[in-house]
Amino acid sequence: MTAFLKNYTSKQLNQIVFPGSHDAGIYGQGKSNVITQSLNIGEQANAGVRFFDMRIATVKRSDGSLDQKSYHLGKGVIDNKHMGAKPGEVQSHQNVSHLGGWGQDTLSDMLTQAKTYVVANPSEFLILKFSKCYNLKDVVDTCVRVLGDTQFNYNKSGGAAINLNTRTVGSLAGKVITLFDPKELEKLGFVIRGQIYSGCLSFGELFNKETKTSRQYQKEFHGLQYFGKFSNTDDIKKNTKKQAATMGGGTSCDRDAMGMMYWTTTGMLGDIKARNDKMWTGVNVQALRDVWEAGYKKAMINQLGALSFKDLYTKNSRYYVANKNSWTSFTPNIVMIDFADYQKCVTVYNLNRVRSEMLETLMQQSGHAIENL
Repeated sequence: MTAFLKNYTSKQLNQIVFPGSHDAGIYGQGKSNVITQSLNIGEQANAGVRFFDMRIATVKRSDGSLDQKSYHLGKGVIDNKHMGAKPGEVQSHQNVSHLGGWGQDTLSDMLTQAKTYVVANPSEFLILKFSKCYNLKDVVDTCVRVLGDTQFNYNKSGGAAINLNTRTVGSLAGKVITLFDPKELEKLGFVIRGQIYSGCLSFGELFNKETKTSRQYQKEFHGLQYFGKFSNTDDIKKNTKKQAATMGGGTSCDRDAMGMMYWTTTGMLGDIKARNDKMWTGVNVQALRDVWEAGYKKAMINQLGALSFKDLYTKNSRYYVANKNSWTSFTPNIVMIDFADYQKCVTVYNLNRVRSEMLETLMQQSGHAIENL
């Protein structure tokens, strides 16, 4: 049941669709406007999640000791500086506002769950994206220490860039991939392609807020590049509209860029789970499919329309599409969800079949059009 990727080993990462967990570490007991998941990291992985949104801060326990946990609603975070902290010591701890809250498990707990999962399921990978973290060096050190050899590219980069977008699923199997904000790593003076922190791959956000189009895709990027935008609304219709517009903007992306679509209505107030349950009723599940299909179809038609006969049917052409299994175009690859479970993940994985059917149909239509010239 858990081996969702075993049939995609020869596919590139940007050729498949898989679920992502929004605010993945915010599970357990807590306020209804804070908790976003009902399963822990290992259970989410077992349900089918392959991409995890992780936001980590340092929490001070009642006994004065410090630990790393996921937090939610970061706009209200207060960073308490530790005056006189020695080099190597945690420089601060954080408090969240009265609206926010903390996840159940520590970072070490969550990493252990991820490691245990990939060891038990060697055909699968897990991607952990760390953003808006506090005391990032300690987060990185914990990842290196806990994940060990299951961390992708751990001490094996040799200085070469690892562009995850075009890596095959099989080459990532059995690994936990850790992604960090490249600007934050740079502030820390980390050598991203060096030997000490070679497990620190980066994420590149391609969505340009000003133009609503894609930033430049980098072929030598050390990590994963995606085009997408969190809509930050608690209204289902507004989120649907915003995601449709964002995915429609995928026509501006390089064919190797990956798409990230958010099927979430987190918001600041109210019961997140109650809203999320409505998002997975029949009519809204169809809306998810409609938004996904519209984004993929628009990007694919735009790209096919710009190709020549030689591009379409010459095997040495970079754009060769006579074999649909080799075709790559902008796709909403990662569908971010709240309260991930097996049925929601199956709904997302089924989009791989839809993608294949849509591509075959459009290729046939393109072929007929060329033959009639």
